[in-house]
Amino acid sequence: MNLARYMQAVDRNGVVSYKYAPPPDAVEAGVVKRKALGTSFIDAINYCNEQNDVLDEWRKEHRYLKHLTTKSTVNDLVKSYRNSIDYNKLSVKSRYDYSYYLECWKDDKASHTTLFKTRLQDITAPMVQRIYESNVVHSVSLANHVLAVYRLLFSYAIRNGFTTFNPFKSVKRQTDKPRRVVWEREHIKAFMTVAFSNYETRSLGLIVYTAYVAAQRLGDMRMLTWNNYNLETGVLSLEQSKRRARVSIPLSQDLQDMLRQQHKEVGWQQWMMPTSKMKPYTLQGLAKAGKLVMDEAGLPAELQLMDLRRTAVTEMVGAGVALTNIMSLTGHATPGSLTPYVRHTLKSATVAQQMRGMI
Repeated sequence: MNLARYMQAVDRNGVVSYKYAPPPDAVEAGVVKRKALGTSFIDAINYCNEQNDVLDEWRKEHRYLKHLTTKSTVNDLVKSYRNSIDYNKLSVKSRYDYSYYLECWKDDKASHTTLFKTRLQDITAPMVQRIYESNVVHSVSLANHVLAVYRLLFSYAIRNGFTTFNPFKSVKRQTDKPRRVVWEREHIKAFMTVAFSNYETRSLGLIVYTAYVAAQRLGDMRMLTWNNYNLETGVLSLEQSKRRARVSIPLSQDLQDMLRQQHKEVGWQQWMMPTSKMKPYTLQGLAKAGKLVMDEAGLPAELQLMDLRRTAVTEMVGAGVALTNIMSLTGHATPGSLTPYVRHTLKSATVAQQMRGMI
């Protein structure tokens, strides 16, 4: 029987045992460890194959790292990071987001050239502060997201010895005011009326309505497959892309009826709510199509599709639903994560008094 790479067999008095003996440089780097694996050939070869996958990823990353020096540019660093183990461990959505944020400032003037063309050793804190301030006037939230990813990028560079200073950590950030906008029920009804009046936007309507009913992110809803949904019980189950939380959610009866009809028409392929070309909406395509429907429905300009999850959580908090129950639905890790949704309203206070038996 063929042994896996770096797998060794030891025969002692007719008893064969196995061990994993990877290269010294990988062991010294802490990527993998030498290990005695016992006498089970199957267990030993499975372990060795798993460790070799980790080792191969490290080798691939190391090929990009060894070419970096302090004279390398930010663009060189970004290319290295995109081939790193850290980056490839991220969810698909996070990798997409990180790449987008890194591109946002690439053409901004750092000194005599753009940020991406600037050498690592030449970047200063005042230089980065100017770039941040030129972008924060357009969107505080976006500028802060981009800044956070660049901080992470330069922490990666420090860990690998290509710089000793993270200029992005010295930037004085502006505080982004938390968004409080929520949809009213009539807004949701108006959106659905327009979306369901046209076959081309029916799936869009289902994505938006499911996001609202299930209190989930639109990005996760657009990627749902029929394997995520039980037609008999009406329960939607998924692993959230952002935090990897697993949630199971009973859907409303009207949404169950809509999804049964959807399954009759497009259930022959995997996607629950595809475009007319039977492919998932892209994030940009979803936003663009949603804006057209919102305009046709005459909805207030301040509303955004991303407000639907906040709307659902705010409704539950206002109705007096226990925070632990809300967390089971939304996938939030701690009750403190729901603090931004708590609003001091007469309705909420009335619910509290009713639960106390005071009114």
